[in-house]
Amino acid sequence: MITKLFTTHTRSLIAASHKLIKSPTEHVINILTVSIIIAILSSIFVITKSSVVWEKNNLNFPQIMIYLNQDAKQNDVSKLEATINHFNQKIIKNYQFVSKEHGLNELQNDAHLKSITSDVLESSTNPLPDILVVNTNSSNTKLLDQLTKRISSLPMVDNVQIDTSYASKIDDLINFVKKIATFLQIVFVIMFVLVLYNMIRLQMLLCKDEINVSRLIGASDSFIMRPLAYYAILQVTFACGVAYVLVNLFINFVNGLFNQLNSLFGNDFLLSNLSRIELIQMLCILIIFTIFAVFLAVRWVFKNSYAQ
Repeated sequence: MITKLFTTHTRSLIAASHKLIKSPTEHVINILTVSIIIAILSSIFVITKSSVVWEKNNLNFPQIMIYLNQDAKQNDVSKLEATINHFNQKIIKNYQFVSKEHGLNELQNDAHLKSITSDVLESSTNPLPDILVVNTNSSNTKLLDQLTKRISSLPMVDNVQIDTSYASKIDDLINFVKKIATFLQIVFVIMFVLVLYNMIRLQMLLCKDEINVSRLIGASDSFIMRPLAYYAILQVTFACGVAYVLVNLFINFVNGLFNQLNSLFGNDFLLSNLSRIELIQMLCILIIFTIFAVFLAVRWVFKNSYAQ
């Protein structure tokens, strides 16, 4: 059974290869058309991936200011830091402790603040609280609110503040970019399927007599569809190779332009090249869409162009 299945698929692959070799000029045009669509899809993926890296390295995410109780001791601070270390590290980038003594020294060294807070400086006791500054690594307002509530419930925490309006603006901006990228990817995937669908449909209409004879002698729909699927897969595979070259050439060109603009966009505003692993992953996904497009085309042609 396995041997028979292997032989059947091998023959279909050979038949599809012969079809490509017979009329290379026609298929080169098809391959270039598909490769341009794949190149645009890959470029959107690369830009989205690179924007995430740039976002983490250049955007200032919100800080959580934790004001400790006046009675908090060093042991309480250590326990609080240990608890924060167990929170979601994807949200918390790092934190720093600012003691009340350090805060008082900052006031004394700043002439403007010193004039405003003269009552505080003249006091015999230090009324300033110890502060723990948590630098976050996310702009997701929902996650930040959850984190703030958890910190507020911890022992010896007097008050917790965070600039949620700033976080909301960053989150809205990032979500907007992601939605645009997702929309464009969906549009070009649909274009990819439609191009392959039309390519297979035309191929079947050109081979109408051959397919009619095959059906008359009892060939199943899967038998007729199999070489067409390999025919499309081969073209998509070649197109992915061409797209890989085009995308990396485009990325190198754009990075050359961005090198002159890093002072405006940050030192990491560069696009990363499409790796071979990402190329293979993309090819596997596109093959699934290719088989789907072939199936739709075969069913449409059988339903509308051939007598059942």
